[in-house]
Amino acid sequence: MSPRDAQGRALATRIRTFVDGSLAGRPSERFEELALAVHAYQVPRDPVVASLLEGPVRTWTDVPAVPVDLFKELPVGTLQQEEPAVVFLTSGTTRTGRGAHRLRSTDLYDPSSLAWARRCVPGMPPRVVALLDDPARAPESSLSHMVALFGPATWHTSDGTLHAADASAAVREGSGPVFLASTAFALAEWLDHAPPALPPGSVVMVTGGFKGRVHRLEGEALMAAARATLRPARLVTEYGMTELCSQLWGTPGSSYLPPPWLRAVAVDPSGAPVPAGTPGQLRFYDLANLDSTLGIETMDEGVVRSDGSVWLLGRLQGAPARGCSLTVEEAWGRRSEG
Repeated sequence: MSPRDAQGRALATRIRTFVDGSLAGRPSERFEELALAVHAYQVPRDPVVASLLEGPVRTWTDVPAVPVDLFKELPVGTLQQEEPAVVFLTSGTTRTGRGAHRLRSTDLYDPSSLAWARRCVPGMPPRVVALLDDPARAPESSLSHMVALFGPATWHTSDGTLHAADASAAVREGSGPVFLASTAFALAEWLDHAPPALPPGSVVMVTGGFKGRVHRLEGEALMAAARATLRPARLVTEYGMTELCSQLWGTPGSSYLPPPWLRAVAVDPSGAPVPAGTPGQLRFYDLANLDSTLGIETMDEGVVRSDGSVWLLGRLQGAPARGCSLTVEEAWGRRSEG
């Protein structure tokens, strides 16, 4: 991959030190100080971020957030187009392009993602059964890349098709608890074929939604069915985006908790931050996005609480479908139509 320059290497070291210190309750510096340093590094290297500047940047909330749709149209980030990169792609549809998140390496992504996952899911089983594409065959999937960090895994979807029997066999044939990682739609489909219960101590992770499509199990009904059928020791939810290097974790019916190196803010239609507890369009500021862009403006609506946690309300009205469940949902739709 493309090496960082001296300033980039120094910032990467500061970010790793901040991650380690904040997890120990002793951050090495203020979030704002480091966020402004990352932004100052990115502006001269990323014409997209530079073009969004409208005035002086005095605080981290002044940093322009790049709309996620621009990742489909422009080379967002500090890498030149010809430079080799780790590339994660959004799911996309036949009607829309795929956004590209280009990184020099995953040296910030991997340790920070794994550390926060283990903090949010203590006692995470090391045996992983994933209702996801194998990252060896789908290296563009940031979700599969993240789940592969959690331990030896078996993978049970390919090109949007769920291999339900194979997933059930993988659960039965191994020993000890499993960490079952799935999109919401794949889990809803698998529950019709799943074993009567997961091994004791197992954890189920659900991510993604239904993107405007319909399944007989959705939302609370899906979570209730997963608990009743699989009887996991714990059911957790994960919120992530291809355009971010960090993830938020929660439990059904609760808000999502971001890591200390990611901050969320909800804004009104003018782009101004709204008070804590007020619904707005979500923006995320991710220190681990050193190679890309610090600020991301999503097409999601949510509430940022006073403690920094995020209550997700859903997609903004009129926003196109996107996300990690999309390929499985489209395959389901094709099968139903056939």
